[in-house]
Amino acid sequence: MSRLIKSAFTSVALSGALALLATSAGAVPSSQNGTQTSAQHFTGENSPWTAQTIGAWGNIPTASVNVTVPAGTTRFVDARFTAESVCVGAATGWCSVRIVVVNAAGATTELHPVASTDYRFDSPGDAEEAHALERFSAPLAPGAYTVRVQALRMTGITQFTLDDYAFAVGLIQP
Repeated sequence: MSRLIKSAFTSVALSGALALLATSAGAVPSSQNGTQTSAQHFTGENSPWTAQTIGAWGNIPTASVNVTVPAGTTRFVDARFTAESVCVGAATGWCSVRIVVVNAAGATTELHPVASTDYRFDSPGDAEEAHALERFSAPLAPGAYTVRVQALRMTGITQFTLDDYAFAVGLIQP
């Protein structure tokens, strides 16, 4: 192989490695390990629900479960939401979903990985289609919590409807 071709391959390989590095430089990794699931909760809905407000998180009806972490223990939550979704509006907008845990004092915490409005559950341009989201919490102290799914219509979105959705929550022992 000639020296010119070897140099070209080396340049391409280095460029690819640098691109991967640059792409992941802003990433914030999060992880959790568990030994077993101590409780599982499931809920679902087959009637459509449409987000009514723009720019504010709204609770999705029936996509909510109450969990209790027993005294003297900790648990973390593994939550999964699936739904048929339609997002209508400006091509620059999107429809977002997040999963949160609310403690007994009313403090709301988004589950990991925290993405806020950056998580695009659906975008305009397609008919109804299936989408999914799975998130997990940091270890939770003993007490009562509500785990719920919230939806948000970004500016420019005229309709965000969820249908045939399921919400599964597991309480995991670390």
